[in-house]
Order: sequence, then C-alpha cells, then structure tokens
Amino acid sequence: MEDKAEDKDTAMIEDIAKKSGIKKEDLEKKIEDKEKEFEGLVSKEGAIYIIGKELGIDMPKPKIESLRINNIVSNMRQINLVAKIIFISPAREFSKGEKKGKVINMTLGDDTGTITMSVWNEDTENIKDLTAGEVIMLKNIYSKDGYLGKTELVFNSRSSIETSDEMIDIDVQETPKNQQAGNNAKQAVSLKSAKEFDLVIAKGCLAEVYEKKIVHDLCPKCRKKTGENSTCAQHGKVKPEKFLIISGIVDDGYSRMDAVFFNSAVENLMQKNSAEIEKEIDGRTTGQFLRDENILAKDHMIEGIVKKNRMTGTEELHVRVVKQLNTETEIKTMIKDAEV
Repeated sequence: MEDKAEDKDTAMIEDIAKKSGIKKEDLEKKIEDKEKEFEGLVSKEGAIYIIGKELGIDMPKPKIESLRINNIVSNMRQINLVAKIIFISPAREFSKGEKKGKVINMTLGDDTGTITMSVWNEDTENIKDLTAGEVIMLKNIYSKDGYLGKTELVFNSRSSIETSDEMIDIDVQETPKNQQAGNNAKQAVSLKSAKEFDLVIAKGCLAEVYEKKIVHDLCPKCRKKTGENSTCAQHGKVKPEKFLIISGIVDDGYSRMDAVFFNSAVENLMQKNSAEIEKEIDGRTTGQFLRDENILAKDHMIEGIVKKNRMTGTEELHVRVVKQLNTETEIKTMIKDAEV
C-alpha cells in the first residue's frame, strides 16, 4: 500500500513540475513546508494537491457526495446533506454570564429519517428567511452527540446553506418524531468489502501510524485552529478545546485501510484522556509514543464509517468507537472455534 501511495505522489509531483516548470526538488521542498504549515492535518498527498492549486495547476477534487440521514453518526466532519425542513424554531435569545447569544433549532428529514440541527449566534442570519417545507442543501456541517446521546448536526461559520430543487416526498406533519438518525439499524460490513458510507465493525489493530500531531487546539466557536496564546483569527483570545486525531492504517487480518481516529476513539485507543496524552507524549514522535504505549498491532474492536478523503478521493475509515478486547473471552472463543 505504501509503495502505491508513493508511486501516486511521485506521479503527481512530476506532473506538476512539468506543467509549472518548477524543478522537482523545489516542489518537494514546497510540499514538505506545506505539511509543516498544517501541523500534520493534511497528508503528503493533500499537500501536493494544495501546492498544485496554488500554482494554478488543474487539480480537480473528487466529487463530494451528499449523505442520507440514516448514514450520519456522531463525530463526522464536512457533511453535505440535502433535506426538507420539518420544523424550524424562532430564534431564541439567551445569556451566559455577560455574553448574550441566540440559537435556532431545526428538524430536517429525508426518506431515511430525521435529525435535529442547531444554528448559533451570527450564523442564524443565514437561515432566518427559511420556512418549514423547504428543501435545502447543507455543506460542510458536522455531527456530534446531543441530548440523550442522539446524533445532532451543527452549522458553523464554515458551513453554507442554499435552497434545493430536489424533491423529498415526506409530509412535514406526519414525519415520525422518533425516527432519529442513529436509531435506524445499519448493516455492518467487513473491512475488505467496505465502500463509501458503509458501517464497519471489525476486530483489528492500528498496524501503522502516520507521523502527524495528535493533540490540536481549536476555537470552541468556529472550530478552527488557534494560534499563539490561544488566539483565534476570528474570535480573538479564547479558551481552546482539545481535538484529538490519530491517522494510520488499520488491519483486520484480511484487509487494510487508511483510518482516522477522532477524540473519544483516540482516548479509548490510548486508554488516556486528552490532558494525559498531551502531557505524556513529551516531545516523542507519534509513532514512538504509540510503540512505547504498546498500541501498534494490538487488537481492538473498531467501529466506524467509510468516507472519501476530500483532498485525495481515497476511501478511509472514520473510527468513532474503539473497545478493548477481553483477553480471557478471546482465548475461550479461539478454543471453541478450534474444537468445531
């Protein structure tokens, strides 16, 4: 897999060098600098795409498909969704200490289910003229665990919304209120047969890890990276939220796939919280840290959704649940299987 990735990277670099007239070694330096600029948030292939676009080279991104509501689970990013507005509340104003804000809550539906979405503060201006019954196209929203553990959508400053001509044949009044995303059963598939939007549940390990930063500081309002002294370019000095990412390759013994572990999945994988991870990594590389903690090649139960990387178009597993295996139970299962 690594050889194929390297061959693809080399081919793209050579193509950019030919079209731009820049020497290959100079391009590789630009790509390396771009990876450092993003502090590990983009892969080498992603950095190549960015450099190509900056040089005016035609680097078309893969088409980003819209999700259906029953495929949405918590902790997904960059979601595109076409849905009908089932319900939209008036803007509700609130106070938190000396700060004032407002929120609009919406219930959205398609032919697979319904889901709620919250729009906060100045972002409410983007939806103030919308009414129940309209079909809308949402881009770059994200999902999280909401009230009672149900999946909710969040619209932020990087999201966009527009009306859509798509027909969604559901009645606003008769849509079942309890048909929430995450309550619809979705058939899990193996890693080997998985394709985009499939749910994967497998016993496997993190076989390889990419050398990218694990702990990131994000602005709690716009979820963009903060700079020095916890300063957000848009919101000034903030109390940043910790965001955890581990990228690598998962292996279930039959197949391999690129994977990204987020937040609670990282904490469950490491058996440490974000503060402990940030403190204990102590200057070590990601790979060395995981090897020292005996994480690499250790089997876990892994659950996630397959998505396409929007920069490269390749499929990767977005891991949302990691469970520790019970060694005693596993041994008994192996003995039982051997006796059959």
